[in-house]
Amino acid sequence: MTHKPYNLYKRPIKKTGKYIYYVQFYDEAGNRMTARSTGQTSKAAAETWAIEQIKRGLITAQKNITFGQYSQDWWIWDKCQYIKGRVARGANISMDYTDSMQTYLTMHIFPYFANKRLQKITSRMIETWVMGLRDKIGRTGKPLSNSTVNHCLTCLKIMLKEAVRLDYLNKSPAESITQLRETPKEKSILTIDEVKELLQDDNIARVWNNDLVHFTINLLAASTGMRMGEIQGLQVQHVHNEYVGVYHSFSRKYGIKGAKWSSERDVPIPSRTFNHLSELIGLSPFKYPEDLVFFGKDRKAPIHNKIISDRLYKAFEKIGVSPEEREKRNISFHSWRYFYNSMMRGKIHDSKLRRLTGHKTLAMTERYTTFNLQDFQDVLRIQEEYFR
Repeated sequence: MTHKPYNLYKRPIKKTGKYIYYVQFYDEAGNRMTARSTGQTSKAAAETWAIEQIKRGLITAQKNITFGQYSQDWWIWDKCQYIKGRVARGANISMDYTDSMQTYLTMHIFPYFANKRLQKITSRMIETWVMGLRDKIGRTGKPLSNSTVNHCLTCLKIMLKEAVRLDYLNKSPAESITQLRETPKEKSILTIDEVKELLQDDNIARVWNNDLVHFTINLLAASTGMRMGEIQGLQVQHVHNEYVGVYHSFSRKYGIKGAKWSSERDVPIPSRTFNHLSELIGLSPFKYPEDLVFFGKDRKAPIHNKIISDRLYKAFEKIGVSPEEREKRNISFHSWRYFYNSMMRGKIHDSKLRRLTGHKTLAMTERYTTFNLQDFQDVLRIQEEYFR
């Protein structure tokens, strides 16, 4: 009787009571290789997955596999075994993130490494590739930035580290390759006088042409530090008297989803911000709890990113900030997050500030995981002082 070229067994998934099938293939000497997840919950599906790996040539002799074969289905959301494994283990990975990684792979990594044997890839080869990317012309018609090159390197490092875990490699040749120095353009913030001129009620007519919607969008961003996508995803049910709930975000590709990096949170708002939000909701034809506060063409689609930015830039010009000055100072809608962070920094504890902005760090404390408005009275006082 001929033995199958692999062995299947199942492992329990913690807290769910379900099982995932793992497979061990046999190498040329007949020894079992390191187990890997099939991502399947039924034995039949796991069998199909294992056979498919063999057909593709991914599980023959490890020394023969190419990077192109190894990278098959990598970063494709519903196919990539790495993504499935990470999500199954509780990792927070978004589809936008995998799309970006897939772009780095197809545009910059695959063309160089596709035909190279996985075990023949060396540190010197990777270093040569990294240096070559600096001269590669990107979509903008300019050489790739060091930041983009570093993203490509990160993508490759993840893939090669996984190759080590799955027993394709003994050691990652990318392990010793360090990132390039980045010199990002410094982001500046508006001055207090500029903020007051932009966000005074008396200036809605002159600065915003009586456009209460865009005035309120920017007032909300300035007084909460919310990301544009989070403001676009704000629903009627999450606007409260003294705070807003940040539970959704808008992605241009995937629509309404959870907040970025699972940073769902409640954020205090000053009375002026609530009053304008309440007024907009009262005037809106869409008042169901799940309806968007800042709707666009219909109740399910928010105002487009470009329209929000363009409307803000026109307001900049009304207060004397020309397009040239705006470019020079690197001011954009995202600058409101910098403004909010600067407004609060030093006045409240950093862990509380991270809780409000949704920033994630290893030092994040668990103290404010449950929202209690009484814990944020200091925040409300600061907001009222700035936005009264």
